Amino acid sequence: MPNKTASKKRILQRVGSFFKDFFTKNIPLKIISLLFAIMLWGYVLTIENPEYPKVVRDVEITMTGESTLTERGLTLVSRELGTTDVTVQCVIGKHSELDASRITCSVDLSDRALTLSDDEMSKIVPLTVSASIRSGYGTITSVENSTVSVEIARVSTRTGIPVSVEYTGALPAGFRVSTPDRLTVTVSGMQSQVDRIAKGVVSIDLSAFPRADLEALAGEYSGVYSIQFLDSSNNPVENVYDDSGDSYTLDVPITIRAYREATIEPEIAVPDGYEYTYTLSRRYITLYGDRAALDAIDTIVTEPISALPGMTGETVTAQLVLPEGITTGSGDTDSVTVTLTVSERIETRTLSVPIVVKGLDSSLLRGEDFPTEAAVSAKGTVKKLDAFTTANLTVTAELTGYGAGTHTIPLQISVDTHAEGIAAELVQPSITVTLLEKSAE
Repeated sequence: MPNKTASKKRILQRVGSFFKDFFTKNIPLKIISLLFAIMLWGYVLTIENPEYPKVVRDVEITMTGESTLTERGLTLVSRELGTTDVTVQCVIGKHSELDASRITCSVDLSDRALTLSDDEMSKIVPLTVSASIRSGYGTITSVENSTVSVEIARVSTRTGIPVSVEYTGALPAGFRVSTPDRLTVTVSGMQSQVDRIAKGVVSIDLSAFPRADLEALAGEYSGVYSIQFLDSSNNPVENVYDDSGDSYTLDVPITIRAYREATIEPEIAVPDGYEYTYTLSRRYITLYGDRAALDAIDTIVTEPISALPGMTGETVTAQLVLPEGITTGSGDTDSVTVTLTVSERIETRTLSVPIVVKGLDSSLLRGEDFPTEAAVSAKGTVKKLDAFTTANLTVTAELTGYGAGTHTIPLQISVDTHAEGIAAELVQPSITVTLLEKSAE
């Protein structure tokens, strides 16, 4: 066992001595050998420049002749043909420059084999991949994916498909966005898909609009937005592309306007002695215009309306008086319908009526606190009240049976029968008075 261990040590020592001598002895000779090897390799590259195969990976497969496919009423279901690896026999000096940009791989869609029978809506067809290389970069020896399968389908074209707008995010307070009421798009594509389309929807993110300067936010905008197509059950319809192979988009004109809700107040003139009640077809109106001008508006009045006696539920249309530069919304009117009922105005007036004293015993006198007048509230139309006087009222204090002392005496009121339509009542239904005995004198 000790002999084996000693043998291994001797072998390792010899190997170590070899490498030590190799790297430390004859250094000039080794440098010359290295330079000679470099020169020899340079000669091979520049003078001989041998050809050697190189695999160029991920070369995109494109298509040609698509217009002929369209002329036959056909389209591709998918335009993604993928990539392939191409082997090129190329001189070594060009290997560093040779990449996928120097090679073209394509399939020809003008191939007459790309047809459908009357009962076919679509089918998958294999096509040969043709490869070419730019001059001076060698010769293509093989293509890994020499064939690709494409699915062709019948084309259907529909016009006037409605497109609605959905908004996400929000504008700052006091601003509104609007788009045209009717947006449509013409769609041409795979028949089985196009025939399913019921409508399109575009989504606009309102938070994307500039808001650093709110005074400049209002204005006209335009944006190109992708269309999501939906069927009659609101399920997405996928794989609908335009002639360029891209998803359909729509240029949507957008209007942002400053607005404010204002109260409508009718300007109504009524003859003296009459009053009116009214109802409006609407109490508020949305106004648009300059933001500073809108901030100063709380109410909008109408042009003067004449409320005439005898009107009962009569309807008139009144124009709104809008400040300069202020408008209503699209489709809105600048008028309001007012329904009027005119009646005589009812008022309540307070009259001072003399108190008629009855039944006072001859041995008694009224104290100084005995009032001479009573307050009477009279309610009726202005016309009747104007003709009504204290002469039409009698207020009586009946003192029969009361002796000297302080008493609470009820008052009695009567209205002249000629004063029809007047309701009169005592403000205080009783008085508290003192009765005094007459002195011997």
